[in-house]
Amino acid sequence: MMSFFLKPRAFIGIAIIVLVYIALYIFDGSIIYGHVALVVYSISLFYEIIQLSRASNKLNGHRTVADQLSLSDEQSIQYQITNGSSQFLLFTIIDELPFQLQHRSFIFSPALNPGETFTREYVIRPVTRGLYEFGKLHLYFSTSILNLIEKRISIDLEKSVAVYPSFIQMKKYEVQVFNKVATLSGIKRVRKIGKTDEFEHIKNYTQGDNIKSINWKASSRRNNIMINQFQDTRSQSVYCIIDKSRSMKMPFDQLSLLDYAINSTLVLSNVILKKYDRSGLITFNDELSTFLKADNRARQLSLISKELYNLSTGYKESNFQSLYYHIRKKISRRSVLVLFSNFEHVYDMRRALPYLRQINKQHLLVIIFFTNTALQSESNRLVENTADIYSNTFAKKALLEKEKIAEELTLQGIQVILSTPAELSVNVINKYLEIKAKRMH
Repeated sequence: MMSFFLKPRAFIGIAIIVLVYIALYIFDGSIIYGHVALVVYSISLFYEIIQLSRASNKLNGHRTVADQLSLSDEQSIQYQITNGSSQFLLFTIIDELPFQLQHRSFIFSPALNPGETFTREYVIRPVTRGLYEFGKLHLYFSTSILNLIEKRISIDLEKSVAVYPSFIQMKKYEVQVFNKVATLSGIKRVRKIGKTDEFEHIKNYTQGDNIKSINWKASSRRNNIMINQFQDTRSQSVYCIIDKSRSMKMPFDQLSLLDYAINSTLVLSNVILKKYDRSGLITFNDELSTFLKADNRARQLSLISKELYNLSTGYKESNFQSLYYHIRKKISRRSVLVLFSNFEHVYDMRRALPYLRQINKQHLLVIIFFTNTALQSESNRLVENTADIYSNTFAKKALLEKEKIAEELTLQGIQVILSTPAELSVNVINKYLEIKAKRMH
């Protein structure tokens, strides 16, 4: 689609001609020179229209965006505009970005010589899951000689892109978990307690290996110290349980707690499957919403990702009684249950505690809830007036309440992670690795 628009300086030119007409009529009584000026100005406009029309057929614009985007991660869109005409052109580039990105005026303004190509990357950060609709790319261009008229070309680059739970974080943490220097990124190496029971292979002794695992027969044959290498018992079932109640609507850095839980669930599920364990998924609020049986088949991660993509919070409270009965009915084998929820008050936790204790008797339960980073900042802020004293006191009280919740759950023998949203994935992975290393299941 093509359109022509008069630029502000064109309207100034028209205004000047009108003033010339008026001045000539008042002082000279003749408007012949006004007619001449009008004709010259009209010819200039017509000439520029012709030049722009010729150039428009030799312009090319392209936008490159991935077929899938990762939630909460910075990703780039690439733009490429080529001036194939023989004229120096001034451009204004406007893109129709999805409404979820909340960009109201997305503009580039390059000036391109004949045959020159403009390339630029633009960084976006999707903060909601779902389908993102990219629209048309609009090129407004004008010549540098007169610059009175601007022409618009709308390039049809409509594309629908799905934003999935963070597969970028999933890949990043996978590399860290299976990298020997992963401790530099926050992933802890937990010393294994006790002896694992599945033989893997015989290898050369290295410093730090357990001397009790020395294979004396192999050592004598090789004339070198050899040890038996064991591995952890595989096919342990691990379920991620996500609370979808209204308590998970709370936002941090533009993401809800539910979205942080979803990203961490995908990250953890991938690590679980790479460790040859079984991964499953449960979601609930006032009733059970999703139950995906723990498995380690090839398409399990894809099934989990698909379920996570469609999750949303509700306005009802969590029903832990219903969760307990469904777990007792559907999960017969002792498993590790990683529960993502959020308790703001001790009263809320105590109301759910009887059911959490019952679940923990049958399985190894790990409860994950969140510390409020905004309250942490408020509690550390310098007090300057009475209002600051109230705010500071409230923040400290709320943080202490969270710690009290964690303490009471720990006293009941329940594993607890009290984490900031930003550190959630690292903390969850470390807890899983600790459970495997210490054989707590």
